[in-house]
Formats: sequence, structure tokens, C-alpha cells
Amino acid sequence: MKWHRIKALFLRHLFPLKRDFDLMSDIAYWPLVDTILWGVTGQWLSDASGVASFVATVLMGLIFWNVIWRAQSEVGRNLMDEIWNHNLVNIFSTPLHTSEWLASVVGLSLIKTLITLTVITPVIYLLYSVNALELGLWLPVFFALSVMTGWWIGLFSAGIVLRGGPKVQTVIWTLPGALLPFSAIYFPVDKLPQAMQTIAWMLPTTYVMESMRSVLLTGTLTVNYLWISLLLNVILLGLSGWFFMRSFAYSKKMGLDRFT
Repeated sequence: MKWHRIKALFLRHLFPLKRDFDLMSDIAYWPLVDTILWGVTGQWLSDASGVASFVATVLMGLIFWNVIWRAQSEVGRNLMDEIWNHNLVNIFSTPLHTSEWLASVVGLSLIKTLITLTVITPVIYLLYSVNALELGLWLPVFFALSVMTGWWIGLFSAGIVLRGGPKVQTVIWTLPGALLPFSAIYFPVDKLPQAMQTIAWMLPTTYVMESMRSVLLTGTLTVNYLWISLLLNVILLGLSGWFFMRSFAYSKKMGLDRFT
């Protein structure tokens, strides 16, 4: 991999942030709206149930879901940008390697995720007195596992688009939503119907969210949950990476000009 090619792609997608309201609204506006709505809802449920920490678990779940969403969205969204701009053939007719393209979007996902967190974390603290630092040293662990989840979702959905073409582009936005009800983000997994619980325990997100709630509510954590989440993420990241590369090879064989 060549750093100058990674840097060029990195800047190519970073510069539009200064003038593209669509991108800024996705990074800051909608997460902020979600934060206010879920914060009010969580506060109301906390008052009704008498459980003061309820709002904290809801808002911390929202933070980690935003991490997952931003990490996956960057992979799929950048691919779609190249397709919408009829630029996919242009960039891959250069010496650019697929691994270099992936490295650039992974770096972008981290930066844009941090921008989102910089916006919503202070708001959560100022409006609802919920401090993300209460998770202590486990915070970066939860963050890393959530980012890994976002990456494999993004790679898998991007691979589907490479195989199916622009007509299936909606998978980039719908696939994460399909996992949302099973990930126990805003409620304990035991509140799900039994059939859904079985699926939930197959997802790495469930173990992160259950661990996060355990730290906030009881101050304890089942470390095995984090190891299981890491193992599942590594397996799924490997499989989705393989699927993406195979899909890209298939697209090249069929002709990238079908995306123009």
C-alpha cells in the first residue's frame, strides 16, 4: 500500500465536509436529534419507573449505536459516492489498490465517528447529566468493538452493492436497521421474545450493550462477554472482508463500467 494514494482518497472525501450540508447533517444533525428525543424519552421512563439510571443506559446505548452506524455508513456511503459520481471506473483504472481504498474509508470512519461523538457526548452530559466517562477504562473497549461491528456491516453491504449494482443500494441503510432490534441497544436482551433472543446472542453487539448496562447499573462486568464479542467481530470481519474482495473481483470481471 502507498500512503500518498490513501491520503489522496482521504482528502477527496474529507474536503466536501466544509460545504456539503447532507454530510454534516448525517454526522451531527440527526445524531443530535436522536439524542434529544431518546434523552427525553429515557428521562420520562426513569421518572415513571423510579430507576434513575435508566436514562443513562438508553443514552449510552445511543452513543454506541451511533459509533456502529457511522463506521458502517462510511464504507457503503463512500462506495455509493463513487458510483453516483460515475467515478468508480476512473479511480480503479489508476494504480490504486482495493486495500488502499479500504484503508482510506476506515480512517474516514474513525474521524467522522469522533466528530459525531464530540457533538452528542457533551449534549448528553449538559442536558441529562449522563457522563460517558462513567464507563471508565471499558469505554475504549466498547468503542473498538462497536467500530469493528460497523466495519463488517459496511463491508458486507458494500459487497452486495458490487454484486447487485445500484438497484440494491438501499441495503447500505437497511442492513444496520435489520440488526437494531436484535442488538438490545435500548433494553435488556431478556425483554425480547425468546426466538429473537436466540438471534440476539449470535450478534457481537448484544454482548457490548449488555456489558455496558451491567457496568452502569451494577458496576460489574462479565469479561467473557467482551471476548465473545471480539471473537464474533473478528470472524464476521474476516468473512465480510473476503466477501467484499470476491464481490469486487466479480464486478471487475463483469465490467465496472456497468456502474456508470
